[in-house]
Amino acid sequence: MSTVKNKRVEALMSLLHSTKTTEVIGALQKIPEQGNASLIKPLLRAYLAWPDETDIRSRIEKILGELKTQEAIPELISALQDEEFEELRAMIISVFWHAGIYPTDELDVLISSAIKGDFMVAVEVVTVVENSDVFTDPDLIQQYMLDIDEFLDEYPDAPHASVLEQLKTVLKGQYNL
Repeated sequence: MSTVKNKRVEALMSLLHSTKTTEVIGALQKIPEQGNASLIKPLLRAYLAWPDETDIRSRIEKILGELKTQEAIPELISALQDEEFEELRAMIISVFWHAGIYPTDELDVLISSAIKGDFMVAVEVVTVVENSDVFTDPDLIQQYMLDIDEFLDEYPDAPHASVLEQLKTVLKGQYNL
């Protein structure tokens, strides 16, 4: 990346951390043209920092939903695994299918998120898996289904148990298991 592009991205990142709504909105207006995948976590932090600003939050959701670049996948996966963004996991996972980018090499992270997450996280994982191409080999799929079974054996009354069962059904269907 060029030095000019780096400086623009750094300036946008700095504006995202501003305490002034006008500066944050100004940065959000420029990000679609001047930003890159390195701004994903700063965008998520800004989302968390402005819980009562629906304009800022909706702009961030729109930007994330329009990413359309494979370069975003590692950043989104990293954010998904980061405890800092735990309350945003459902939104992060929804970005994959909204943007039409699929983490085909990261099914383990999605399955783990579905198991550890809440009802909405599990629903978003099911949606991503349903809309994705084949992720990986059938042996790994069987292991993921065993992971789900182990969780359900230990927590049969989990609020998202029915969605995890649905996830298993989707996995079985996609892999003819």
